[in-house]
Amino acid sequence: MPPLLSRPLDALIASDPGLSRLRMGLAGACCVAANLAAEALLGTALHLEPAALLPTMILGAVIAMIGSNALARPMARESLRAALFFPVAMGVGLVVGTLVGDSLWLSHLVFVLVMFGAVYVRRFGLDFFFYGFLLWMGFFFSLFLRPTPGQLPHLMLAVVVGTAVVTLLCTTVFRPHPRRTLARVFRSMVARRSRLLRLMASRLRAQSQRERDRLTRRVFDERALFDEMVLMSDGWAANARALPVGWSAETVRRSLLEGQLSLDLVGWASLHLMEAPPRVRSLAARALVHLADGDAESARRVAALLERMMAREGAPGQDPAADGAMDAGRLRREVRSLVRGIDELVRRPADPHLPPDLERNAEFTPAAALTGLGMLPGPPSVAKDVRARGARWNPVVRAQATTRQAVQVAIAGALAILAGTLISDSRYYWAVIAAFVVFTGTGTRMDSFGKSLNRVIGTVLGLVVGIALAALTAGHPMIELAVILISVFCGFYLIRISYAYMMLFVTILVAQLYGILGLFSDALLLLRLAETVAGAGIGVLVALLFAPVSTRDTVARAEREVAASIGDLMEGTALALREPGPGAQHEVDALLLATIGARRRLALAAAPLTRYHLTEHRPRRVRRRLTVVATSVSIARTVTSRVMARAASGDAVRPTDPSDQVEPVDPPRVDPRVADACDAVAALARDVADEERVAEASAAVGAAPAPDEGPQDSRAAHGSHAARTSRTWEDETLEQLSMLARSLREIGHPAAR
Repeated sequence: MPPLLSRPLDALIASDPGLSRLRMGLAGACCVAANLAAEALLGTALHLEPAALLPTMILGAVIAMIGSNALARPMARESLRAALFFPVAMGVGLVVGTLVGDSLWLSHLVFVLVMFGAVYVRRFGLDFFFYGFLLWMGFFFSLFLRPTPGQLPHLMLAVVVGTAVVTLLCTTVFRPHPRRTLARVFRSMVARRSRLLRLMASRLRAQSQRERDRLTRRVFDERALFDEMVLMSDGWAANARALPVGWSAETVRRSLLEGQLSLDLVGWASLHLMEAPPRVRSLAARALVHLADGDAESARRVAALLERMMAREGAPGQDPAADGAMDAGRLRREVRSLVRGIDELVRRPADPHLPPDLERNAEFTPAAALTGLGMLPGPPSVAKDVRARGARWNPVVRAQATTRQAVQVAIAGALAILAGTLISDSRYYWAVIAAFVVFTGTGTRMDSFGKSLNRVIGTVLGLVVGIALAALTAGHPMIELAVILISVFCGFYLIRISYAYMMLFVTILVAQLYGILGLFSDALLLLRLAETVAGAGIGVLVALLFAPVSTRDTVARAEREVAASIGDLMEGTALALREPGPGAQHEVDALLLATIGARRRLALAAAPLTRYHLTEHRPRRVRRRLTVVATSVSIARTVTSRVMARAASGDAVRPTDPSDQVEPVDPPRVDPRVADACDAVAALARDVADEERVAEASAAVGAAPAPDEGPQDSRAAHGSHAARTSRTWEDETLEQLSMLARSLREIGHPAAR
């Protein structure tokens, strides 16, 4: 495929790992269409009047939108078990709302209690998240539709039929096939890798420092997204049915980590080569572009030309006296690193095909457990164990996250009912909806603020587009229905990019729905905007003022988790060197991916602080700190991979205690200093991770020798040029460990927090 077509396709595939967003959008639109048709047939069979038919169709559409999100799981048995209680949850909400609907004050009081219960039950797992939402939606629709007790039987029948239809579709047509899904995630990783290589090439060609800095930030962001795909692949590998034929979960994990290491090697080399002469940078960029376009032969040819040129000419066009110019020895090393990385990426196929691996580990545990829907956990998973701020007398501060959010929702809901009623007696529930969703899928107060802001922005944009579309589609029910289905698809497809997109299309959907009902007016949508702003504002105020979870506290905790993970990784690496065995590589691989997962959780927690807004004026400082943490993880990953590769070649560490020496290994090709340095870095990382000792540790390690500053060896007796040209494998590894120690000191220093 020519680059003009392949690059946009790569961008589309890379942005949607496993095509999960596309599947979710199609499932939502198709389930809504199928349920509308099924409810229409049901209404015809029951001889319902149009006034009674429309509510059943609306209920069916709501069941479809929630069910398509909740029931499309790899295991059909899990989907069926979850679907059994869909009618129960929504039915309870409908019945309770119908019974109390005539009493205004009682309906408001029960509405608050229902909101509390809908959030409180989330503690029992993913299924109860949807059950709570269905309970809340059932009560809301009882207020919206105002059914009589005599209408409840056919409404409940509509709920049962809608649940059956969406369950059938989600367990057949839209059930994600584990092996195909993992293959699609692999394809997305290849596409993301291509985008990353093109960015590295653009950075090498950049002329100004400002452009290089901008591209470096983009490389950093793309690298983080690539790591997310690695974690997702590792999570799917825990499902035996997802594994390629002949593979074990450990083989998948090892292949993923080797691919990461090769990409790290190319990334570090391309970063350092920005100081190289223009001719070297141009050739390196050409090789990366060829590799990104899938032209492996051209990439090899250009890389070989670059290496021959360096061997023949040294540093062509380089002025030795130029400020900041790379010396010839360092330039050759970086070119060799780039060529080696390119060669490893060329030899790594896009679709894995390895010989059968018979060594299967029944206790394989993924680094990041996927949700029941096959996705990585979101921001709430990072903040759930962070203690809220507030007065000591407030018991909510010490409560579990679900209990705390349930109380917050109840308070915000009560205030939203009061404010919404002042705006409109009959449409106050729009304010309640806005207040309720503030606490759905959020973990910290800045998450709540961002979601509320996106809801308001999406509603404003949707109001503009919805009014224009409603004028065009008025009087054409089939076109209005088509716009509704397209809105459902686009909303589900784009929700993971930004919640504002979801609200844009939901507002368009609402405008079309009121057009079908004959109730549409510009004033009605403006009223929806006013209610939404009021409810979102109340939700934010409650999230900020009543037992809030601080984003900075969450980030600090996530940073300590990263440091602790690095400590575990370094300790595991040292142990694998001293006590090599068949399971050592698997243990280290698991620790390595756990470190990558901890860094991802930190990025999720810190995302709201990386942008300027009313309460954040230091995003550059936050981004700088995230870069230091990411660099620490990258160095740890590189050191561990190098050390384990060396140890796997049959090398071992000679015991330092003669009493422990049973059978010496001759010769010991891995220096014992490497294992000792790994232990030193592990101890430093654990000090940084200790919240109470971080200040003490920062002062102590500042004066302590670096891990590679042991007894002086022969390097000290030679000149600087000799030291550079006689560097051994151990010297380079110890230098990298020293760099890791410096990064950890920067992370743990109190002034940097």
